[in-house]
Amino acid sequence: MPLKSFYQFMKEKSLEYYSQCRDIGQDFFTAPELDRAFGYAVGELASELLKDHPQSVILELGAGRGTLAYDILSFLKLYSPELFERLHYLIYDFSQGLKERQRRLLRDFEGKVFWVDEVPEFSGLVLSNEFFDCLPVRIAKGGKELYLEDGKEVWLPLEDLEVKDYMERLGMKEEDVAYEVCLDCVKFLGELARKLREGYILTVDYGYLEFPKAGTVVGYRGHRLVKDIYSSEPFDITASVNFRALMEYGKDFGLEVVFFKNQRDFLLSSKVFVEELSAVAEDQSPQALERLSRLKTMLISMGERFKVLLQRKGS
Repeated sequence: MPLKSFYQFMKEKSLEYYSQCRDIGQDFFTAPELDRAFGYAVGELASELLKDHPQSVILELGAGRGTLAYDILSFLKLYSPELFERLHYLIYDFSQGLKERQRRLLRDFEGKVFWVDEVPEFSGLVLSNEFFDCLPVRIAKGGKELYLEDGKEVWLPLEDLEVKDYMERLGMKEEDVAYEVCLDCVKFLGELARKLREGYILTVDYGYLEFPKAGTVVGYRGHRLVKDIYSSEPFDITASVNFRALMEYGKDFGLEVVFFKNQRDFLLSSKVFVEELSAVAEDQSPQALERLSRLKTMLISMGERFKVLLQRKGS
């Protein structure tokens, strides 16, 4: 492998994985795949945010199997029919295999769901569930940037001024820490903010406010961690999201923070989620007990690690 930056390696790895991917469930699962209650909670929030928008749009970034879209639309059709009637649901995804799977699952909502190849101008809600973690990062430590050559790490002088500005702005100053810098996250957030005339951006992902001492880049294959992150084998490669960066740079783009909370607190603040949880807890059937276990996974195993950020643009 010729000399290339870790950023370029991760970018190529991610594009390779998602261009070939036909089912995300083979390597990892997301909260929407665990239970409809997650999508219902997001749908409940969407109904509150968009109830006064005359022409409402939801744009979902990287829709996976389409499960979250299906559950949100099912919730709105049942509990918020007026919003459902005027709503357009857009999906931005670059995996052809996943788009085909989404179309099959969302056949019940034909004429309501549309796929886009670029972010359009609109008013409404941008929905991002485990999207930003897929964007590639640069790794910098002690004034040097990580490169790879023949599978070996090579540290070269850090010359990118944007990376330096990012690190300075976010207080990344410890010499012995290998910081992960996601300029693509910032740039894409800026693109979303420019195209969003008025509305909200909801970001759900695993991440942090203060960068941990250990790096966060990992690979997943068959629901297991990949031991050799520099392997040539295809696998899902991700990095935890720096939510402080999204909030800090969001101010530059006219985005105001409405709330930032753990996934557990977000779900427990949802009336419909609590109702679903209570109903399952009172049912002692094997199916209910299995479902209760999945709901607990959302609240306990994923509840602290995953964060939920809601930003607003306009009044």
